[in-house]
Amino acid sequence: MNTPFFQLTLSLILAHMVGDFLLQTSSLAKMKKKSVWMMVLHSLINGAAAYLILASWRAWLVPIVISVSHFLIDFTKSRFKKDSLWLFLADQALHLTIILLLVVFYLLPNNFLSYWFEKLPEVALPVMVILSSLILLTFAGGLFIGYCVRPFQEQIKDYYAKLKKEPVEGLKEGGKMIGWLERLLIFVFVLTGQYAGVGFLIAAKSVFRFGELKESENRKEAEYIIIGTFISFLFGLAVSILARLALGIK
Repeated sequence: MNTPFFQLTLSLILAHMVGDFLLQTSSLAKMKKKSVWMMVLHSLINGAAAYLILASWRAWLVPIVISVSHFLIDFTKSRFKKDSLWLFLADQALHLTIILLLVVFYLLPNNFLSYWFEKLPEVALPVMVILSSLILLTFAGGLFIGYCVRPFQEQIKDYYAKLKKEPVEGLKEGGKMIGWLERLLIFVFVLTGQYAGVGFLIAAKSVFRFGELKESENRKEAEYIIIGTFISFLFGLAVSILARLALGIK
């Protein structure tokens, strides 16, 4: 699997993870919707990340294509009035398509290689796979799961609005941190081959959540918790298994 195609693609995917998720704060994401210049800045950050992580300095077309295409995709996305899961997935699919086109039609034909795979062949692969996975499991995964459960959140809000009651709130960003930790634990268990640990994690969370589900005043909240938990676990398992395969762990 450790071919030039894989090395180049992995380098640009990591750059995309860094630019689009790690370096895009919530405040920047909000400002992008109000200011075209913030969108330009975000696109330039993605282009710079691609150029630095690929580190093939003669491949000057890469940051230009990444920056311009990123701006055009994000600008088109901003024209839609309502954000949604499908819009998010389409956005990410287009960015991935641009990366693949760059690799197939520009980088490979011109014999460009990833600098880090040339200089540090034993280190580059595991570092890039693990970093990409960590960003996927935390920042990107949180967004994806948030989109998935948004319709159910709206149902709960509507329910409480009809009752003229305020929903019980937990810790600020507590749910996000729980999701991050459970997916990172799944990642550790899968990479180390301790699949029984994943089962233990599911059982442990079920015990912790049992009281909350049992005492819930309505079925909507209980089902929302279950749906969010299973989406999180499935996402964590999918990313972890792909990372294990990319690392060649048997």
